[in-house]
Amino acid sequence: MVYESLIAIVESHLDDLANTWVQEVKKSEYLSTYQKLSDKELHSRGHILFSNLLNWLLNGASNDDAAVYFKQIGEGRIKEGMPLTEVYYALYLEKKVLWSFVAWKDEVTGRLKAIDAIEFMTVINNYFDLGDFYIIKGYNEQLYLQLLESGKFNKDELENMFAGGALYQESIKKIREKMYGEGLSIGLIR
Repeated sequence: MVYESLIAIVESHLDDLANTWVQEVKKSEYLSTYQKLSDKELHSRGHILFSNLLNWLLNGASNDDAAVYFKQIGEGRIKEGMPLTEVYYALYLEKKVLWSFVAWKDEVTGRLKAIDAIEFMTVINNYFDLGDFYIIKGYNEQLYLQLLESGKFNKDELENMFAGGALYQESIKKIREKMYGEGLSIGLIR
């Protein structure tokens, strides 16, 4: 019931959600880089954000699916020159818009029992909390690569700056494997 209610809201109000998100972005004092985008581009991004939420729900709310999507967002936003704080805040606004929208919809608030309401909140919070984490992870991994390629820092300096935890170690291993593979493919490494 919880998933069906949330799916119904997002599916039937996708454009309204995206439009509301755009208005929130445009009036925010924290999103000056996003505000440089055209209205059409902002709407497209808002639509993509809510469409991904819908697809995530329709496909069973897999944490792995959310991780892949949000990691790509983090990687892409740093390549665009978006500050991480703005990317994070834009996602916060998506959550805020969704909650505000859901709060006014009788199809959810009028029918949910307390246990369903808790599940509803948990599902939404899980999605956005995973989003926060994986956006930061993707952003930082791309930042590490850009700094390494700039030649301004050596690997030891970068590893000291980015050090921390098993996920960091896993990321560095993957980055090294990727760089090694690219080095082989262009003939730098034999």
